[in-house]
Amino acid sequence: MEIELDVKELEGFKEKNLKDRLDFIKKYAEWVKKTPNKEWSSQQKKIINK
Repeated sequence: MEIELDVKELEGFKEKNLKDRLDFIKKYAEWVKKTPNKEWSSQQKKIINK
């Protein structure tokens, strides 16, 4: 079984993935800046303690 890879298509996926990650980071940073420390830190605690 032979798999054909389209390098340009893979590069497109890579670029989209990077853009999506950076968009998420920017939105999350904005949320952290405008949300009281007590609220976002309690949400982080829930994630960390899982």
